[in-house]
Amino acid sequence: MSEQDFDGHGVLVVGGTGGIGRATAVAFAAKGARVVVAGRNEAGGAETVAAIKAAGSEGRFVRTDVTRIDEVEGACAAVVGSFGRLDHAFNNAGWEGTMEKTADISPENWDRMISIKLNGVWAGMKFQLRQMLAQKSGTIVNMAGSWGLVGFPNYASYCAAAHGIMGLTRAASLEYAREGIRINAVCPGAVKAPLLDRMTGGDETAQDQFGQSTAMGRLCLPEEVADAVLWLSSAQSSYVNGHGLELNGGG
Repeated sequence: MSEQDFDGHGVLVVGGTGGIGRATAVAFAAKGARVVVAGRNEAGGAETVAAIKAAGSEGRFVRTDVTRIDEVEGACAAVVGSFGRLDHAFNNAGWEGTMEKTADISPENWDRMISIKLNGVWAGMKFQLRQMLAQKSGTIVNMAGSWGLVGFPNYASYCAAAHGIMGLTRAASLEYAREGIRINAVCPGAVKAPLLDRMTGGDETAQDQFGQSTAMGRLCLPEEVADAVLWLSSAQSSYVNGHGLELNGGG
């Protein structure tokens, strides 16, 4: 198989200010890609850009709230404005949600989850696809998470949004395959990243329990998710389309 080669490619990482997004942005940069990082955390964005430059490539941060479609459009335009084209996009913005049973979810929390996690991915794809159609090439990877493939009690809104991302990924992958565009998703289980910290309130015992529930007995690492995103974005996966790639340590 050929080596992954992203030399000179323009990349957009939405939700790239830390954790999985930062690891992915840096991994792309280490392979020669130029990266725009989009997110709300300006300090985290600056840290990611510094890491991109330390990896030997060009980086830029664009403050982006994925619930504002004009800001999502601006992030896509920033890649083209900075690097001339948008070759790869990783839609990774999300929210950990609240732990509560379905009947107890407030309309506000339901709407917030759908707005950030599901609608944010759709908004990103809307403008990413327009640019890639003009180029007649490109790859998109969406963050669904393992709860996009299975249910989990007390997180119905998260599961609903994640399943929606999988449906969106699969439908769009069929629409644009003959335009030279591939669309896939990554579906990691519990990842040692800031979102899990927030979800567990920083409780390391609870996090360890997530890891121990897998066959491998540990949490997934952000760098392992980044490797999966790069593979799905590379020529090595040229016949993979509409797929949700699980990273669950064996369940």
